[in-house]
Amino acid sequence: MSEDELAALLRQVERAGLFTHSALGRGHLRQRELESFVYGLIDVLTARGLIEEGELSAAVEAVREQMDNSGEVPEPGVVLRVDTPEAADMPPAEVDCGARMHVCKAVCCRLDFALAYDEVERGVLRWDMGRPYLIRHEADGYCVHNDRSTGGCGVYADRPTPCRAYSCAGDERIWTDFDAMQLNTEWIEANLGDGGPRLLHAMLAARKDDPPTV
Repeated sequence: MSEDELAALLRQVERAGLFTHSALGRGHLRQRELESFVYGLIDVLTARGLIEEGELSAAVEAVREQMDNSGEVPEPGVVLRVDTPEAADMPPAEVDCGARMHVCKAVCCRLDFALAYDEVERGVLRWDMGRPYLIRHEADGYCVHNDRSTGGCGVYADRPTPCRAYSCAGDERIWTDFDAMQLNTEWIEANLGDGGPRLLHAMLAARKDDPPTV
């Protein structure tokens, strides 16, 4: 294994550890909040004589048994993209990337998006261990599949649906003037910096109804 490959592997292991720590910490805080609420509610109901200790114990045991038999796996905080049927049939976007590459430097390959279930299952696309299941970015902020020498995609035939359907032509995050090829450097520098973990952003994104997309 080369030094670059080892560095990339160590970075992913570090990010996976940070993700696990953050997920466990968030779960602990939620558990403490829930415990405070439940115990407080029990104290109020017991003090008012609305429930008896034996009655409460039996109810708790019944609910515990039901949860144990449900087979539900605790959710650690991941995000998967769900496409509409129309998205799968959408024709590839038509933009002359070659004519713009010297200006944009393939900046679209620095955008975040979640992979879909089938894309993860195929095993071709690599996802970020620190932010399951978002597309993996290297330390320079670019997608792991980006060819740094050409700016092209190293898995073009297997590229995910967001990449197939994406067009920078109407994306004001990328261009302040598409025709004149004027980049929106202010947004790019503010939002697509050094490719750091951005764990808080990922956690917040996982809480939204819609997964992050390009």
